[in-house]
Amino acid sequence: MLNPRDTCSTTEAARRLGVALSTVQAWVETGALEAWKTPGGHRRVLVKSVDRLLEQGSGRGAAKAKPSRNAAPDSSLRVLVVEDEAMMREIYAGFFRQWHLPVTPSFCENGYEALLRIGHEIPDLIMTDLSMPEMDGFQMIRALRDFEATARIPVIAVSGLSDGEIAEQGGLPGDILLLHKPVSTEQLRDVFSNALSLHPPT
Repeated sequence: MLNPRDTCSTTEAARRLGVALSTVQAWVETGALEAWKTPGGHRRVLVKSVDRLLEQGSGRGAAKAKPSRNAAPDSSLRVLVVEDEAMMREIYAGFFRQWHLPVTPSFCENGYEALLRIGHEIPDLIMTDLSMPEMDGFQMIRALRDFEATARIPVIAVSGLSDGEIAEQGGLPGDILLLHKPVSTEQLRDVFSNALSLHPPT
């Protein structure tokens, strides 16, 4: 049987991790934090899972870390690319270097890792694959749309799945831009140029 000191409330978990309560709720929903509901309907979070996230660099420790020399300048569009294939991440990185657009990309390998990253730094735009291990793009997008802090982040889905296969997995929200692989550098550049015109860096 667990000792009461082995658990904490979602509010306490948010305080310890240094993130918003909505972020903790998203991490609970996706399994990044272990939690359950009491008979009275209150969530209790396992303290060990909070400590594990802190050790991994998520939450307060990551939020207070010194910014990298590669951190996005204030005047660039921060783009989070979620793609499990290393070769595709390299291809996308090459595209961004060629375009010379005011875009600063960062990369994650799956939806789980992306949600952890978004918990302490919300990007201006997300480009994601749909078929990934750990947590796929469908699950990640649903988690993002469930919470006010992340519900309006523009998302571009890039996938090798057919429209029928996507529909079989529940489809995508109507505001998601879907691009089918293979995607050319010209097509992607047009997408990001349009994103910059809609959300110009300040």
